[in-house]
Amino acid sequence: MVEKIKNKIDNRQNLFRSLAVCITVCFVLYIYFVTHTVYSVVERGHAEKAIAALDGSMSDLESQYAALESGITTELAAEKGFVAIASAEFISRNSSGNGLSLNTGL
Repeated sequence: MVEKIKNKIDNRQNLFRSLAVCITVCFVLYIYFVTHTVYSVVERGHAEKAIAALDGSMSDLESQYAALESGITTELAAEKGFVAIASAEFISRNSSGNGLSLNTGL
């Protein structure tokens, strides 16, 4: 009878220790996930600020590009040594099948 009572007490102590370990692990995981979530939210805010700054600088660069592009004329090209083409030749995308290829059998 005494052995049964000792076993019950040991079982209760083991159960209590197991529950304490489980609660501790759950608490640590909870703290980890909350910390990770807060860190992610803060980093997202930093990323959004960086994107906004890049958008602003990109629009400045686009306006500079448009101003420079409008300054390009045929007279400027002639001053730089470019000449007009008499007849343009284009390459077709449709191949006749006589080109260089490793897949000649297909």
